[in-house]
Amino acid sequence: MSYAIEIPQTGGPEVFRKTDLSIPAPGKGEILIRNHAGAVNFIDTIIRRGEMPEGMMPSLPHVPGVEGAGVVEVIGDGVDGFAAGDRVAWMGPIGAGGYGSHSAVKAPYVVKIADKISFETAASIPVNAMTAYHMLVNLGAAKAEKTVLIHAAAGGVGTMAVQIAKHLGLTVIASVSTDKISYVTAQGADHVIDYRQEDVTTRVDELTSGRGVDLTLNPIAGAALKSDLDALAPLGTAVLFGFLAGPPAGDFAGDLAKHFQQSIAVRVSDIYTYFTTHPDAFNTDMKAVFDLLEQGVLRPQITTLPSAEAAEAHRRLEAGETTGKLVLTLA
Repeated sequence: MSYAIEIPQTGGPEVFRKTDLSIPAPGKGEILIRNHAGAVNFIDTIIRRGEMPEGMMPSLPHVPGVEGAGVVEVIGDGVDGFAAGDRVAWMGPIGAGGYGSHSAVKAPYVVKIADKISFETAASIPVNAMTAYHMLVNLGAAKAEKTVLIHAAAGGVGTMAVQIAKHLGLTVIASVSTDKISYVTAQGADHVIDYRQEDVTTRVDELTSGRGVDLTLNPIAGAALKSDLDALAPLGTAVLFGFLAGPPAGDFAGDLAKHFQQSIAVRVSDIYTYFTTHPDAFNTDMKAVFDLLEQGVLRPQITTLPSAEAAEAHRRLEAGETTGKLVLTLA
């Protein structure tokens, strides 16, 4: 038998319960992994509250967790390059069961990890680092001498984005709340804006001598995306990857027309689009990301809790009390 922390019904963090489940058998092209750690993501809290968009809510009871790390137990048919006992990290779709002791994951979304990398550290990497890497490299054409504005830079994705951007040679402007300034400075940000005390667009204008930034990474939406358009340099790109403050505000016909002569672009990014449509390229990038981890370029800041304290992990995440990444350890 395996065990998992599941959501039996929607509600607050207190709804979690531990349950015993049958160990899944890997299908063709899948790998069965005995999880040692599973990471916590905002999507887990949205599912728990029952607030997924129409048609996307999984059936209940549901074991959350879309990334983890552990040891290969069984190889499915058609899988090459892995063996039982390999230490691996993985990313999966909703339903992959990272809050449980076992997950069956398709091979392109599994990578081997070095012995010196802990399971807890490895579990914190796939979603956040792949989201950051994809936006910077594939969507943002990031390269040395460009400038990027990273909103929510003290969060899980933000931390990875700051570190990857600095590795690529970009100038990083980080936007955070007052209490997280020292944290994001320690991650390598060149400039930090306290969005509670300063106008972000005005500060970007000052910091770039009026040129603006080449790229913005924005998980906030609301009024923040409209201000990003004002902060972009000619040919700049704003990448929207979340809606923490609700749908984008503004009249985008007018807002985009205002910047017509700047030739700016607005992209939306859901890492699962890349995950689903380009599995081989995703695998290549995931290996590159874990190489950065092994080299010490990525320095994930993690807080670990036992899986029995999943409710506390969700409470902290929803209260905005966290920096970096929350990871659950699995006995």
